[in-house]
Amino acid sequence: MSALSLAALTACTPDAPRPTPTPTGSPAPTPLSPVPRPAGYLRSSWSTDPFSLGSFSSTPVGAGPGDRATLRETVGDRVVFAGEAVASEHPGTLQGALESGTSAAERVRAIADDGERIAVIGAGLAGATAARALADAGFDVVVLEGRDRVGGRILTREESGWPFPVELGSPTVSGADIDDALLASDVDTLSLAGDSEVRTASGEVDPPSTVGPDAVSAAVAWARAQPADVSLASALSASGAEAVPTAPDADGVSPADRLAHYLDTAVATRAGASAFELSASYGVAEPPSGDGPDAPRLVVGGLDAVVEAALDDLDVVLSSTVIRIGYDDDGVSLRLGRGESLNVDRVVVTVPLGVLKTGAIEFAPALPQPTLDAIDALGVGELEQLWLRFDEPFWSTEATVLSVIDDTAVVAEWINLLPSTGQAILVGLTAADDVPVGAALGDDEFVEAALATLVPFIDPDAVATPTATPEPTAAG
Repeated sequence: MSALSLAALTACTPDAPRPTPTPTGSPAPTPLSPVPRPAGYLRSSWSTDPFSLGSFSSTPVGAGPGDRATLRETVGDRVVFAGEAVASEHPGTLQGALESGTSAAERVRAIADDGERIAVIGAGLAGATAARALADAGFDVVVLEGRDRVGGRILTREESGWPFPVELGSPTVSGADIDDALLASDVDTLSLAGDSEVRTASGEVDPPSTVGPDAVSAAVAWARAQPADVSLASALSASGAEAVPTAPDADGVSPADRLAHYLDTAVATRAGASAFELSASYGVAEPPSGDGPDAPRLVVGGLDAVVEAALDDLDVVLSSTVIRIGYDDDGVSLRLGRGESLNVDRVVVTVPLGVLKTGAIEFAPALPQPTLDAIDALGVGELEQLWLRFDEPFWSTEATVLSVIDDTAVVAEWINLLPSTGQAILVGLTAADDVPVGAALGDDEFVEAALATLVPFIDPDAVATPTATPEPTAAG
């Protein structure tokens, strides 16, 4: 189920204005549309959040697993990187973040003496996991977090009127390690059905098609046989995989339309990047399984509890950005944005890739060139969420993933939570090139544009003539 591969992980950055979460409320009453006004909404903003500068890492053309392996290499026996961007098995996911935190702690233990002072930069999932493992191994651990909260790109919002905590980072999880962490923290999850429904702009259901998946699979296979990496868009063209009929059928939809729709939805929401940016060989993620132990599940019990449990009784210093990391044979010196300095023996850096790319943290001496090249090669995935809560469902489908064949839509896909939760909640995903477009819109304007993409799913029997919306409330 492509829409459920959201990822949201660690965070800590240099000095920047502290982000304020978008408040929940009701959109402006005009212009009215046939879609009922939501009773409340919540919106993420990872692309503009100075503590993340992106949702997760991606693999653009020219990059690959080797860059993540290079970034994992310990620098000068003092600096260890962790986070989903360095994960070898599950990059861009919570499972990858957790695995990287565990791996970082193991690497530190292999080179450190008993009782050393270790700093962990970032109180997201990777940082919390590494800190917990190091503290349990007997090291003196301090965690430095730039935000005024723990969790990083795990952002759990508990708001009045919402039936369960809303996850604005990753609302779904999969993987054995993250399952164990959820169980230990008594965090509840719900299974999600894997069915999807695509409609035309006129509301007609478009029959299931393999045009998109088949074309992408053929392009990827062709690209992996080439001597040099190319973008997915180039591979589709050069391999001939995109040579599908352009003539529309009776519903006005052509195979070419279906291929474009697949790229804009399934591919973009998994990778956070467009076909023109992604590596054809390494950037196209496999769709998560719809059943079995790796099936995505909705978190309804507060994902932040996992991070809080890992950091329990540890020394965590919030609102403390790190602007300089100096390291030599004697240890590590950290300079904070507030002017303080801290000396430790080693440091685990879980700063998001988007922040590392800005060069906002000075390393002295400079990082090795292969490490810098790896940071430059890897990409930042863009994926944002819009949660809408309605008093009553108005849509005429029980499918879990909804989308419209319309390349102008600001929302690529909707996750319908009604079948699994019994609640009239839709989660919209905006991906890749549409993220900066959406970020330029105010909350009310963006919600109005998003509602327009739901018109094809209206059940006429469930929708009355629209009326003006009450004044916005402080909480949905």
